[in-house]
Amino acid sequence: MIALYCDRRDLRDRIERLLADTALHSTRSREEFQEAVAATDVGIAGMRRCLESDVAWLRSVFSQGLARPSCIVVTPLSLARLQRLRAAESPRFHVVWAEEAYDRLRPALSRLNVWHRDPLRLLGRRILWTESLHWSTVRAVERICRLSDPWRSSPPPKSVGDLTRDIDLPAETFRRYWRENMPLRCRPKQLLSWALLIWAVRQRPKVRWEAIAAQAGVRRRTLERHSVRLARCTLSAASRDPGLIRRRFRAWVAQVAEVSRPVVVPPLPPATRRPRDAHVIQRQWDSPVGPAGIAAATRLWSAVPGSPGHRDMSMEFVAQASGGGQ
Repeated sequence: MIALYCDRRDLRDRIERLLADTALHSTRSREEFQEAVAATDVGIAGMRRCLESDVAWLRSVFSQGLARPSCIVVTPLSLARLQRLRAAESPRFHVVWAEEAYDRLRPALSRLNVWHRDPLRLLGRRILWTESLHWSTVRAVERICRLSDPWRSSPPPKSVGDLTRDIDLPAETFRRYWRENMPLRCRPKQLLSWALLIWAVRQRPKVRWEAIAAQAGVRRRTLERHSVRLARCTLSAASRDPGLIRRRFRAWVAQVAEVSRPVVVPPLPPATRRPRDAHVIQRQWDSPVGPAGIAAATRLWSAVPGSPGHRDMSMEFVAQASGGGQ
């Protein structure tokens, strides 16, 4: 299910038509939207103006917790909105400009659904985006969550010893950095057990449990023990309802995650205070809204990895969107 909230009826009708074949739940108020988001992976917010107060509300709904749902904001393109939203962009907060929703909304939703179907990779991606970690902890997250080659296609390590050998670091040194850096209040073994269980359940439709356990270097009994202890269900129940494991894992992450720091949107620098070696950029932000100003701002934002700006945005599209207002 996808939760939807729009502050204008015409925008809601447009999104509903574009996603007519999806499990879309339209909500009539912000309170109803917040309740619906808790039971889904993705929420879509259509904002006609998208003021600073709107952005702050969306960040408060979606920014708490490392395994929370993702947000897609659909709003008309303007330089003012681009300035507001560039500070909020992250692996959980995405933007689709209303003028290009026909081409961009469904692909953006498809990419997010893929990430949420593998909650461990989603967790690792968000940890590496939001935290400043020691290199050993970064490599450990990449290995456990299978974020990089050649680990993406291999099962996760079955023990801390295997993990530290993979990242080439003494176990005690690794544990110290884990305690100091990791934004999860858990031992590495707990996350490894979850990783092994989630990986095993994803393999189950194609392979028998015994073969899955052998590939991971453990016994089936070990996988069964992980399932009962962590997800409070048997392997048979987990294979019948893979979504159960995702829900239990998300609840566990919410319990062990550090308390999130308050979201602070940094203000734009005053026009009289220009960053050194950036006077050209400052003039672009201060310029009147128009095709040239929006094109320059879009190019700047698109250079950030994961940014909702688009490299292939045409000048014709920018010219049409330049009158988007505030």
